[in-house]
Amino acid sequence: MAEKKIRGRVVKLGDYVNTDVISPARWMREGLEVLRLHTMEAIRPDFYKDVNRGDILVGGRNFGCGSHREPATAIMQVLGVSAIVADTVGRLYYRNCIAFGIPVFGVEGVSKLIEEGEEMEIIMKPDHVTFTNVTMGGRLTAPPIPETMARVLDAGGVYKLLKQRLAEGR
Repeated sequence: MAEKKIRGRVVKLGDYVNTDVISPARWMREGLEVLRLHTMEAIRPDFYKDVNRGDILVGGRNFGCGSHREPATAIMQVLGVSAIVADTVGRLYYRNCIAFGIPVFGVEGVSKLIEEGEEMEIIMKPDHVTFTNVTMGGRLTAPPIPETMARVLDAGGVYKLLKQRLAEGR
């Protein structure tokens, strides 16, 4: 994996934001454009207005816990979220993000590093990832995303990787 940088304004959430909160069941059948208007409404009613293309979501403990809901991940693409970073990330949500091509990181202490509206820079290198609070200073380092998952991210998601491989005859 070549070095990759992501820089964006932080939208901060708390602990235990589960997939039921991210994508409320009553709106999932209406399609992603309608779901976008109701994303996180139980904890932040104007979330869809607060998030801009390129923003980085920062959460606390166990972000994305709960049931396996692909719309809870797909909606992040619709909203234009460039990355998700939390102290810890639910296992299924983590894997879904990678499959959708959304950089996601579990980094202990990140929720204390940065606040809402501040700017974060993420630098992914083959041997580590750094998370910097550009606004106030401070930095954390974490292990890299595993190579197999990094290839999926580089391709833009598992479906794009599959199309790429099929086009190459693999």
